[in-house]
Amino acid sequence: MTHNKQHDLDRLQKYRKTVRVFGIRKAKFLEFDYTLGCEELTIELVMPYPVFKEFCETNHVAEIICVPQIRYEYNRLAGGALPKLHNETNIIQLGDFK
Repeated sequence: MTHNKQHDLDRLQKYRKTVRVFGIRKAKFLEFDYTLGCEELTIELVMPYPVFKEFCETNHVAEIICVPQIRYEYNRLAGGALPKLHNETNIIQLGDFK
């Protein structure tokens, strides 16, 4: 049986993907929730910022929400290249990564 990876990717494109960054470990790892479509499909992940950025781009994350308590540390991990906030809501649009 052959597995068609492209077919699986196409099936996931219809779901809205969001990330909520809520913590930083050891001053280099982001802790975040990744949601695929609805809250019932949420997993918690931990990874360094460069891998996190690639993960969000690869998975076509629609928006990233960063809790206010870690904005400064998130900015430091992003190398000072933190995208501007939208409407004071701590939401970062994916396109702002680029």
